[in-house]
Amino acid sequence: MAETEPTAAERARTVLAAADSLTVTAGDRRASLAGRHAIGADGLITLDVPAGSALPAVVEPTGEAPAVIELTDIAPIAMRRRVRARLTIAGWLTPDHSGGPTGLHFEPIAARLVEGATERVADVEGDALMSAEPDPLTGCEAELLCHLADAHRDAVDSLTRLLPADRLQGVRAVFPLRLDRYGIVLRLEDIQRDRDARLTFGTPLGSATDAPTRMLELLGRAHSCRRGRPGRSGRPA
Repeated sequence: MAETEPTAAERARTVLAAADSLTVTAGDRRASLAGRHAIGADGLITLDVPAGSALPAVVEPTGEAPAVIELTDIAPIAMRRRVRARLTIAGWLTPDHSGGPTGLHFEPIAARLVEGATERVADVEGDALMSAEPDPLTGCEAELLCHLADAHRDAVDSLTRLLPADRLQGVRAVFPLRLDRYGIVLRLEDIQRDRDARLTFGTPLGSATDAPTRMLELLGRAHSCRRGRPGRSGRPA
């Protein structure tokens, strides 16, 4: 059976790859880092902690220390609940001797991903996280979603024709929430709750250059449906 959405490991790896900030906790020490981490080909995370940080001191006595990294994935489009996912990774901190006295390596052991309007939980083993590939749209997803919301609101509304009618009961606003190689996820807002709905591409895209073609194919399927739309995306119906 063909895959229709990323695995939990791929989703977690994409959140990690897209994040420009994270929080590290080791013992009673905690540091928020912005633009100070990198991910190697082996999946190890390198941290460049600021001078004066207490984190290296936590590692010094034994050469390693248990630690937790926390990341939050925020939707680039304004909506009622913008947190798309929270990723918590447990692992080990060790010195990165090539990075100077404040350089640290973090080896993931296990991760927990909480995502979506229903806050579904997925546990991911460290090896699976490190070996997973981030989504090919990671670097441009935010730009594509903002373009859809700002310049093609009618197109986003049209996509709801591909959803069962009962999924649209009470829906007052629709937003493009997430875009990946398998399709697009729409956020459906009504008065009391939020729901997410995935629409799958006919063929997963291989690179970011395939995105316009896959979206046009999806819109073609939507336009062939006769059912009406619930209202303008991002606005009350």
